[in-house]
Amino acid sequence: MSSSLKIHQFLNQYQHKLQLNFTSRQVGLNREIHLSRQVADTFDAADYFNVIRTSSIVVVGYQESRYIRKLDTDEQKKLFRTLFRGPVCVIICSQGNPLPQPMIEFCESREIPVLQSELSDSELLEITRYLLSRALADKTKEHGVFIEVYSLGVFITGKTAVGKSELALSLISRGHRLISDDVTLFTRSTPDVVEGSSPQLLTDFLEVRGLGVVNVRAMFGANTLKRSMPLSLIVNMVELDQNNSAEFDRLGNNLKTRRILGLDFPQVTLPVAPGRNLAVLAEAAARNHLLHNSGYNSADDFIARQNRAIAQDSETNE
Repeated sequence: MSSSLKIHQFLNQYQHKLQLNFTSRQVGLNREIHLSRQVADTFDAADYFNVIRTSSIVVVGYQESRYIRKLDTDEQKKLFRTLFRGPVCVIICSQGNPLPQPMIEFCESREIPVLQSELSDSELLEITRYLLSRALADKTKEHGVFIEVYSLGVFITGKTAVGKSELALSLISRGHRLISDDVTLFTRSTPDVVEGSSPQLLTDFLEVRGLGVVNVRAMFGANTLKRSMPLSLIVNMVELDQNNSAEFDRLGNNLKTRRILGLDFPQVTLPVAPGRNLAVLAEAAARNHLLHNSGYNSADDFIARQNRAIAQDSETNE
């Protein structure tokens, strides 16, 4: 399902950044800008004037304006009728490239607002695409603590009172950085990246049972906080007891994943029991993930070494 942003919301947020002014009447402000992620869709949120591959926001640059002005009024209307068959909801002209007045009036009749920007062609399109990619990205909130460990975004999950915040506090005291506590906002910023950040209300704070809510910035300094981070690894904390002691992976070659916003991320399960140094284990999980990314798998290495030893013993016995 695609995200959307109404024209009046788009203007409230980005009119100043994009240096926009109306050249038409203020019509169609409830129309919606779409950023679709469906494979079958054939449009982007913003693109240059193109009647074959249309977009929600149509940018009229130098080449497009020059081509439109070469046509007579009837040909211009025919061109725009074809354009409006797509998901067009607003037209933005770059610096010095206005639409002819008859076409502005034609757009008004179709409830399509026309805006003029003081930015150049490429700058206008580049900034618009960047802003929309952030504003219209798929989002979700997940319960857990998000922390940077060895330049990796590590999402710590588990049942209530299992010790997620205590583990985060231990990691912070060891030099790692907090991104969010309790609730993490995940955003699919690009097709292959999910980025985690803290909801505004919870930024800087960490709730630790027995201590209450602590301000990490005030206690440890601003360098212990990070605004956002791409998600790389999930650490799931599970209380160790007699019933589940045999369920945990002994070799580490049974990789589990968890899906967030349509992407799968590796998940490591950490058994929680008295006397276990969970901060060290979380650091080890992060380092091991870095090794996996570089192509090394310690479980496969160990199995290969074991197989070689078995083969050598067999040759000796023969």
